[in-house]
Amino acid sequence: MEILIIMGGIMAAWILQTILGTGQIKNFNTHYTELRQKGRVSIGRSKGIFRTGVVLLMGIDKRNRIHTAKKMQGMTIFAKFKDFSILEGQYLLNVDPEIYNKMDRFTKKAYDDAVLIYRKVEKGEDIPQPKSPFGKLISGFSNK
Repeated sequence: MEILIIMGGIMAAWILQTILGTGQIKNFNTHYTELRQKGRVSIGRSKGIFRTGVVLLMGIDKRNRIHTAKKMQGMTIFAKFKDFSILEGQYLLNVDPEIYNKMDRFTKKAYDDAVLIYRKVEKGEDIPQPKSPFGKLISGFSNK
């Protein structure tokens, strides 16, 4: 009987995570669509399993000037996008070093990722999909 209660609790937690995760994806889609309607969007991310993760959305004009920036940062599925106006008015490929240094290390990593992906897309290169944690584990064993 106890095993059924434990399995029921695990199932309830999984369902709750799915519902809340879907809400976070809808939040991303809403903000992405809003920026996409205004023009091009550069997206960067800094993933974390046991640390804060960051997703950075930057709407850019034809001269690569950032007109709108939004940041989602957190360790849980309760994180939502917030305005990140510190980058607004800056050039995507040439942000003022003083502004760059005001960002935390996770946001810097997301910004650097957005610039790297933007440059690859401009050159017509493919963007490699990052491996999942399980994929990293398997490749770690296969390389030895």
